[in-house]
Formats: sequence, C-alpha cells, structure tokens
Amino acid sequence: MSRPSSRPRSAPSGRRTLRSLVGPSLVSVPDYWNRTRHGAVNLLFLAPFLAIYLLCWWFVGDGVETQAAASLRGLLQVLGRRGLFLLSLATSGVVAVVLLLRMRAAKADAVVFPGMIVEGLVYGFLLQAVAGALSRILPVGRWMLGAPFLGTMRNLGVAVGAGIFEELLFRGLLCYAVFRALKDVVGADRFSAGALAVVIAAFLFSAYHHWGASGEPWDAVRFTFRFHAGVVLGVIFLTRGLGIAAFAHGFYDVMVLLG
Repeated sequence: MSRPSSRPRSAPSGRRTLRSLVGPSLVSVPDYWNRTRHGAVNLLFLAPFLAIYLLCWWFVGDGVETQAAASLRGLLQVLGRRGLFLLSLATSGVVAVVLLLRMRAAKADAVVFPGMIVEGLVYGFLLQAVAGALSRILPVGRWMLGAPFLGTMRNLGVAVGAGIFEELLFRGLLCYAVFRALKDVVGADRFSAGALAVVIAAFLFSAYHHWGASGEPWDAVRFTFRFHAGVVLGVIFLTRGLGIAAFAHGFYDVMVLLG
C-alpha cells in the first residue's frame, strides 16, 4: 500500500473555473460601502453618463441644458478663453493623476459598479413615493408666500444633465460645503451638520427652479415635492456618495420625461 500523499487534492477543473469566474466578482458589504463613497470611484462611475449627456448635446445643442448646467457654464465663461483652457487642462491633469493612482484598484472598483446601478435604480423608483409622501405630510411650499428622435434626445439630455449638474451644484458643492463648515468651523456634531446641510441645500435646490425670468411660475405643490426630493437626494449623497445620488436623480428624470 502506497503512503498517502500529504498534499491536498486539487479541486475538479470545473470547480476551479467557476471559482475563478465568480470569486473576483464577490465583494464584502463593508468594502462595497467604503468603495462606493470614494471620490475616484464616483468619478469613474459617472463618466459614461457624462458621455451620454455630451452625445445628446451633440445632437440637440443647448436645448439639453438645465439651469444648473447653464449657471456652471456661465461661471466658467467669466474666466475667459485662456482661463477656461487652463482650468480644463488642470482638471484633465487631476483626473488623469487620480485614474493612474487608482489603476491598481481598478478591478476592485469596477466590481461595485453593478451594485451602484442597482442602488440608483431603487432610489430612483422610490424618489416619487418618498418625496410624494413627505410632500403630503410637510407641504413646505404652502408655508411660503405666495422631430420625435430629437425630442427624445432632448428629454434624455435634460434628464441626464439634471442628474449630473444639479447634484454636483446643490449636493456635491453646496451641501458638502455647508456640512464641512458646520462640522469643522462651527463645531456641530456630524448628524446635526448633515441634517442642516441637507435641508439648506434642498430648500435652495427647490427655490432655484423658480428664480429668474427663465424660472417656472411659483407653484407650492412643485416646490414642496422638489424640497423633499432634495432632502432624499441629500441623504443619499451624504451616506452613499455623489455618484449614486446623481444616477438616482437622472434615472427619475428619465422616467418622468420619457415615460
């Protein structure tokens, strides 16, 4: 009788193949939670949707611009052609450096993208119900004074652009700036700073749609709904990151405009 080998038996080739295919796709919940809040991961996640917006803009032109996108473009034009070129060059350099630094983690980052899409879809579906329920409970607005292809491309561009630029402006910049100021400068605790930042950003987000000559006529119901939608998106932003909040916003707008 031969002496039994101390080496463990190798798994059948089919099992090894299955593990090699499935194993890299598995990610723990804490790792998923942390990676989806990383700035570089959100940048990579939103890149395809920005490409969709640019494609729609190429077909339709300025017709896809929302007020938030137009405001950002107007602010950039103040820099002049040379300043805008230098800013674009610096931004491209920063993005390139971020991507190069994340190359080693690229495979692990890409694993979380399907989950981010699922989260964005779920939040987009729930946005109508949650914001509608909050609007009935807290009617904030009432407390205040008083060609088919091109059309589809325009609506799609408006929806995607709103998700990216409105979230970038009101959540990525405004909400985050207020949150950091309250937490680091004023000394408020994390929960209080986050709650106040979310409410302020949501209020300005809703009011922004009625500002200026190009704004919508005052409507308390719409203001209330947008306020509560802004609260929901603000909570998503602070807890899950800009990418998922922007995707949820854009997906909801796509359902409204193309539904």
